[in-house]
Amino acid sequence: MPYRLNSWRLFWLLALAVSVAICVGLPGVDFHTARGTEPIVLRSVRCALPLFLTAFTASSLAILWPHPFTRWLLANRRYIGLAFAVGMAWHLCFVAYFLATFGNHLNLRAESADVVGLIFLIAMTVTSFRPVARVLSPRQWRLLHKVGIYAIWLLVLYIYQGGARSEHDPRHVLGVVVLIGAWLLRVWAALRQRRPSREELVSGGAVG
Repeated sequence: MPYRLNSWRLFWLLALAVSVAICVGLPGVDFHTARGTEPIVLRSVRCALPLFLTAFTASSLAILWPHPFTRWLLANRRYIGLAFAVGMAWHLCFVAYFLATFGNHLNLRAESADVVGLIFLIAMTVTSFRPVARVLSPRQWRLLHKVGIYAIWLLVLYIYQGGARSEHDPRHVLGVVVLIGAWLLRVWAALRQRRPSREELVSGGAVG
């Protein structure tokens, strides 16, 4: 099955889709109160979450289930990740409005998590462009993106588990389950990837 939607065409489509999904919720937002503004802050994260999960698990899916579709996902992971960054840009704009209008109601832990997540999001977005990526060695680039994607995963998990504990919202509970499931998928793929090399070592030793 051919997948003709690739690279920047895919990015613009996904960026438009996540922006529309977020903006659909704007008419029901009361920007005059803190409680009325909170839903759009959370909505922006929920709308961007599928893009993050796709980028987070793309390589694992290609390892566990080799298929033209999973290979297509892996080949376009960069553009899916950039579309996720667009969704998070909306989120950060709403957070900035919330803080500027209603003051900082976040605790130190939540504020620190947001700052760390923002730093990694910016660093990963900037280094997704080849002219900037060339400044880093391949090892440095891989390390930055691996640490960064886990930092963002932890931030999103922190947001969802907070809602699951305080509000007992089924959507937040489902978010926690899906995020942990995505991490377990990466662990499974890593174990599967290591297994053949060990078998080859045993086989090589037996022949020798």
